[in-house]
Amino acid sequence: ACEKTKPPVQPPVTPEKKGITLSFNAEWNGQPLELSKMQYTQPNGEVLMFRTWSTILAKLSLVREDNTEELLGDGYQWINLATGRTQFNYATAPAGNYKGIRFQLGPDSAINHGDPNIWPATHPLNSNLTGLHWGWAGGYIFQAIDGEYKDNASAGTTSGLSFHTATDLFQTTYFLPFNFSLDTKHKTANIAMDAAIMFSQPNAIVLKNKSVSHSSGPAEVALMQKIIENSKGAYRSVSVN
Repeated sequence: ACEKTKPPVQPPVTPEKKGITLSFNAEWNGQPLELSKMQYTQPNGEVLMFRTWSTILAKLSLVREDNTEELLGDGYQWINLATGRTQFNYATAPAGNYKGIRFQLGPDSAINHGDPNIWPATHPLNSNLTGLHWGWAGGYIFQAIDGEYKDNASAGTTSGLSFHTATDLFQTTYFLPFNFSLDTKHKTANIAMDAAIMFSQPNAIVLKNKSVSHSSGPAEVALMQKIIENSKGAYRSVSVN
């Protein structure tokens, strides 16, 4: 008898990944920002260089169309531009239709003034990992931007700049509007962190007047309030794909 022809073996089907990756991209006026390069010019002519930009986020969530929120992981994340820690994969983010992403700069008061030693070694709130903690009285540094500047392009000398956002006063919530659905395809949300806006819009930060704020004392608090107001436009949604 003739042997029956066997059907061809089909390769296994690899299911598409669900979930979402958040990608935070540092920029200057919409162009990629590179650390340790003295090349970023303010509207007033001051030229800046950034050495560090490190940020602790809390309550990081996807926002559904009905305004309910889906917490990503435990809600905490640490962005560190100096080491390229800028992409975060949440493979188990639930399916659904979403209208945005919400997060808070810095943890709530109880966590801010709690014991930083309770967190695992790789957790974003572990102070040994991030270096963003001032001790029991000060709590966490929510955001640290450090670098140098000079008065203009032809100036020969540079001075330091240091902006450390801290204290419960500066816990700040951001909502970034996106419209996307999570189903069977893994997606990436691109989020801009634009330093040019952080230092100029709507408040012009004139570094030769004051280039340091560690969020303590009347003059430094007033300056940090301007930075935080600017940051509402500096963090912005770009795309989901």
